Amino acid sequence: MGKFLEGWERARAAAEEREAEKHRRADRMATALKQLSDALAEDADELARRNITMRMEHGALVLRRMVEPLAGVTFDPDSGRFKVHKYVSGGDTEIDAQGFEECALKLGEFAYSLKVAE
Repeated sequence: MGKFLEGWERARAAAEEREAEKHRRADRMATALKQLSDALAEDADELARRNITMRMEHGALVLRRMVEPLAGVTFDPDSGRFKVHKYVSGGDTEIDAQGFEECALKLGEFAYSLKVAE
């Protein structure tokens, strides 16, 4: 094998590894957001009573009240942490949470803070 072909194969193998890593990261993000969604689904009756819905949009779990977006949740597979991006806020615009259970708790606290502010 010549040097050109060796370089070609090395670049192809590196590109395949980058693509595989991209898929592994996407899978970790999807799994984490599914766990959060399942945890929130346990309170589906309460969410419905408060007119809060959730759905996946562009790699984020978005919570809405009626048609107004409240928050979007993303997961960083590198740090293993959830980020809650507040769309309706009077202070900090982001909350950091370690696991899906802590994230669900913080979403509940955030939603309650909006009720109190009304």
